[in-house]
Amino acid sequence: MIDKSNVATQNISYANVCRSDVMKELPEKYYLTHFIEFAEFIKSTSSHLLGDDETAFFAEFAKLPEDAQCILVRIVNRKSPFVRKDTLVYSEVADSGAAINLLRKVGFVSRINKHCFHDFIGQLNKQDLIDLSISLTIDKPAKSANKNKWLNFVSNALSNALSYDQVKKSPVLTSHIYFAKQDTFHYLLFLYFGHLSGRLNQFSMRDLGVMQTQSVQQQQANFSDKDEAKSAFYYANQFKAIKEANKSDVPLLQTLAEQLIASDKPIGFLATQKYHHSLYKLAIVLMEQAPTLGETLLSQSEHPAAQEKYIRLLYKSDRKAQCEALLLAILDNPDSETLLLFAEDFYAQKFNQKRTSVLTDMLRKSGEPIGIDEAYIGQVETGVKDRYIKQHRLCYFTENKLWRALFALTFWHELFQHPASQRANEFSYYPKVLKQDNFYELLHTEIERKLSELTSNQQFCDYISATIDQYSGEPNGLFYWHDELKDVLTTFIQHAPFESIKRHLLAMSKTFKALCDGYPDLMYIEQGEVFFEEIKAPGDSLRRNQLVSIKQLINAGFNVSIQRTEWRFNSEQNYVVVDIETTGGKKDTHRITEIGIVRVEQGKITDSWQTLVNPERHIPKMITELTGITNEMVKDAPKFEQIAEKLDTFSRNAIFVAHNVNFDYGFIRQEFARLNKKYTRAKICTVQQARKYLPGFKSYSLGKLCCDLNIELKNHHRALDDAKAAAEILLRINQVRAEQTT
Repeated sequence: MIDKSNVATQNISYANVCRSDVMKELPEKYYLTHFIEFAEFIKSTSSHLLGDDETAFFAEFAKLPEDAQCILVRIVNRKSPFVRKDTLVYSEVADSGAAINLLRKVGFVSRINKHCFHDFIGQLNKQDLIDLSISLTIDKPAKSANKNKWLNFVSNALSNALSYDQVKKSPVLTSHIYFAKQDTFHYLLFLYFGHLSGRLNQFSMRDLGVMQTQSVQQQQANFSDKDEAKSAFYYANQFKAIKEANKSDVPLLQTLAEQLIASDKPIGFLATQKYHHSLYKLAIVLMEQAPTLGETLLSQSEHPAAQEKYIRLLYKSDRKAQCEALLLAILDNPDSETLLLFAEDFYAQKFNQKRTSVLTDMLRKSGEPIGIDEAYIGQVETGVKDRYIKQHRLCYFTENKLWRALFALTFWHELFQHPASQRANEFSYYPKVLKQDNFYELLHTEIERKLSELTSNQQFCDYISATIDQYSGEPNGLFYWHDELKDVLTTFIQHAPFESIKRHLLAMSKTFKALCDGYPDLMYIEQGEVFFEEIKAPGDSLRRNQLVSIKQLINAGFNVSIQRTEWRFNSEQNYVVVDIETTGGKKDTHRITEIGIVRVEQGKITDSWQTLVNPERHIPKMITELTGITNEMVKDAPKFEQIAEKLDTFSRNAIFVAHNVNFDYGFIRQEFARLNKKYTRAKICTVQQARKYLPGFKSYSLGKLCCDLNIELKNHHRALDDAKAAAEILLRINQVRAEQTT
């Protein structure tokens, strides 16, 4: 075993290991082709959403020579509307200077002018800020000062000593141009993507294979009419401005609030959603500094969290009659399941003298907690799952994944192929009918028919299996495809009450927004029956969305419970004690040469496994001198990919243990990542545990600790021998833990 005490652990980037070794090449003017594709979509599906500015944008673009079109598209693809002219030189453009001059002549770009000067200052680098201040005679920051000090200096000077006219001929300004049509272009992007985050580089990512898209049978507009589109764009930008605003800048927040209150009534679902969410966001940050304005915002917002906060505020300020009236209004006509649950609970506590909340009640009814080893802190569900598997229960992590996948696969045609729910284009992953929560309202006939055609568990299994086979890998916005998906879903359908499945799928179709999350962590099968269980670590609370989904499952006829846990030593816990030998100390560049694993069950060593591994790289001489493993020894050994499945299987349902565990665990995770697979286990470090439970030794290196504890260690720095020694240390540690527990 290599000395691992000074090896820093690093997080594995799955993005790095999943990329293709050979990057596709795009055509020379790919970006222009993508812009034209984008423009054709807008003109063919959304011309009724365009105003004069947008129509003129496309008309003027069409008149430009190709070089000018190329430069304009390069400009619109930049993050900033301010662009240095010398960065617009491309081999495929004959004369970028002439193209820029033409773009300025027709109004697509401009010089830096008074109107954009202040925004321009904010994106300059430090040297530009220094150069811009040359003409000022007032005291300046030292040249060594950081950029923020220089930016503050120049910004303050704008109000006093520095004017646009003084610097308009400065090279800092004349070297830049400004994209003058950015508002128009951002609206066009919004029409295409349906949100503010869309960028044209997504077309490139699609063509490179980096971003998956799903083809649509017929493209369509994201909005019904221009008023709806403009309103959605306005309120999406308002919401963005509120999110990005400095929360300590109260005058700015008050201005944003006053603008919001004075704005026209939102038109359409998206605008209405953003409007009410904006009211709530502003109310939260203004309640302390401007309570009257904050309360006004809360009272006008229909966001569920805003309504809850406003009702609590009314009760706290002794306006109980008004509070009760609002609660009764929600009870009579609830906007959402979550809000209804709050109203029922709050009304019962405050007006019917109920002492505890329904969330507290449900947790109290959950029975005695079960003991889980502290190694599972942060992944308590894994600890419970391992416990159940040891009890020979068939157990799965399900949480939201099971129901979202089953819902999407059951109604695949209705969600992704029906004209009423058709997505706008290939970048629209999430069905509009789910965004607007009107799936059942629009397609109730098709939904009821689909459910009525499903008549047995086996038929449903066959239907889901066929749907997976047909559409596997298609991006969908609801769930991720994985190798075990079919097994999990068909196992569930085979054992679950058939009518209960259909009842809950129908409920999801009616109120998907309320029932898209909050599902129990685990599903297990016992004596042929399905059970769902929400796992709670010490100190965890039950969230309201979890209670909503749990209640719906119970109403549908499922067995659902909450299982509390507590951290304590478990003498029956399974462990795998691991040691590896490697070509060096860095997992990103070095490789494994040997793996040794010892399995501990019921406090005894029950099994072991060892293998040499071909590292596919040279073993340095110093490593061979340390471990005795030579290049000749590993030449014909299996590669990691050939033993990965065996390693995964042998170490399942057990805590991963090693001496300096992050070294061994990190290397193994990295090897799995190279295969585009994940490897996750709860882990314990025998160095840390020995320091805690076996104190007083001068050194906790494996060799010296074994010597002090009279543990036999043969062939030090060979994987299986080191793993056996570490297992003996673990047993000594657990002996102390058991004594302390009793």
